[in-house]
Amino acid sequence: MIDSLRTFTVSVEYARAHTTFLIRTDGQREPVARMHREVHYEGLRPYTVTAGPGLAESAGRVDEWKAWLPDRTLLGTVERSRRTNGADRWTFTQLGLGELAGAPAGAGSRLRHASPLRMAFDAAQVNHVLSHRLRFRSDGSDGFELARPAGIRSAYEVTVHDPRVSRLLVLSCVVHFNRYVASDPRKNLVDLVSNPLKE
Repeated sequence: MIDSLRTFTVSVEYARAHTTFLIRTDGQREPVARMHREVHYEGLRPYTVTAGPGLAESAGRVDEWKAWLPDRTLLGTVERSRRTNGADRWTFTQLGLGELAGAPAGAGSRLRHASPLRMAFDAAQVNHVLSHRLRFRSDGSDGFELARPAGIRSAYEVTVHDPRVSRLLVLSCVVHFNRYVASDPRKNLVDLVSNPLKE
């Protein structure tokens, strides 16, 4: 199913009553998987991930911090700790694979996240002109790479270098990045028309 994917893109759809991430491969129009929840992006419910014919097969669930198989087996966790003096510390911990550290990759990402000038580049508008790239790896795993190309709309590119990496947990990392790091004017529009007290 989705754990055979080596490279894929993720796009986001926002609405008052749902948030949906669509996963595509090789520039295909039709998605190969979908993450969906019936609340707007600030909601607390996990996303249901479906794949297969008609996107009808359950692949698991993810939220901003964790991923689970359909039988509720925990796959691992994603964490980000903010640091004032250096790059944020990203930790991708997959049960059975261990801990992969995420670090900025590429000149733009390092400038924005790992240089003394980072505070000058922390404004959301910088997303429009600078891409983000994070490379997750450890001594025992080549891990994966997550990129958000420059642009107004949030979209993501994932390259998996170690086939043992759980794509569900990678999707949790995408959700975390999208919610807490990325900017997208469509989020603001949803905020304007949504009830913040509704889960």
